Amino acid sequence: MITKAISFDRALLVLSLGLTLLLIGTPDSAANGKRLLEIPKGFAGVVAYGSLISLPSMEQTLGQKYEGPVHKVHLAGYERVWTCVRPFNSPQAASLGAMKIEAYLIQSAERIPVLGTAELNIYPKKGSRINGVLYLLTEEELRKTDQRERGYQRTDVTNKIEEFRFRGGRVYVYESPSESPQTPSKENGTYVLIKEFLDLVIGACDAQGKDFRREFDKSTRPCTYPIVSFKDITWDKSK
Repeated sequence: MITKAISFDRALLVLSLGLTLLLIGTPDSAANGKRLLEIPKGFAGVVAYGSLISLPSMEQTLGQKYEGPVHKVHLAGYERVWTCVRPFNSPQAASLGAMKIEAYLIQSAERIPVLGTAELNIYPKKGSRINGVLYLLTEEELRKTDQRERGYQRTDVTNKIEEFRFRGGRVYVYESPSESPQTPSKENGTYVLIKEFLDLVIGACDAQGKDFRREFDKSTRPCTYPIVSFKDITWDKSK
């Protein structure tokens, strides 16, 4: 029953978007050349700028096939950075009963603790812009995306999309309010960027085309954390 309801919502979305683009999808000089995009009732837009650019990754989050539109867009007033870190043993994880994770690297016979992983984030920056893709999600799909992006906050960027002006709904992006921790020492440990995660993001950009990938590289500040394969980390989980 739930699957049928979602499919019906998707059918309405496709029909609504088709009519919108046919009737009002041309540039509007009064809106600085932006096209009008209708967001049907019960839907919201989400701008993906990292791993969720990958359609398979988005579908894994939703637990079903995504059948809506995917628009390439630009988000004005932001820069993209590898500064969101997820500690393995955060107080929040401990309160939920998660197992304690001990991880480390061996470099030049030294054992270096791995404190957590680095992920992409965005920060407001005047005059900057980043590229990404825009999905239209149902309310249930949006809740699932919220669950995946815990630790990030959902921010309204409806008026910051360069290609479109919107009617009928809002557009959001996920950003982390936390700043980068101080640079760890070898004695205290380090955060790392998992190579397989980086490969997922880069592969998703490549799938969008050479120009998209080139713009992603240009609009993303280089990561300052070590890039390490998951296989090169020694893991130990204990309660």
